[in-house]
Amino acid sequence: MKSTTLEELAGRVDGVAQALLRLTAQLEVAGVIHGPQVCESWRQARPESLAVDKPLQASRKVLMQLAEQLDAARSNREKHR
Repeated sequence: MKSTTLEELAGRVDGVAQALLRLTAQLEVAGVIHGPQVCESWRQARPESLAVDKPLQASRKVLMQLAEQLDAARSNREKHR
């Protein structure tokens, strides 16, 4: 795959991840969802033992990063209350 194609794909994945994080945070603030449970669900969705190839390992990494970022956003909001 060409480097420009990979860069575009990475940008698209990042855009979707950012949209998901912002939507999830808004739903959490509105009391529609329980953010810590969502994070735990993301962490359990792709356990290390099942991340047996590169695509699954990459998927696991993204899910862990999303959970960490949502947790960090929650912590930041709580500090500023």
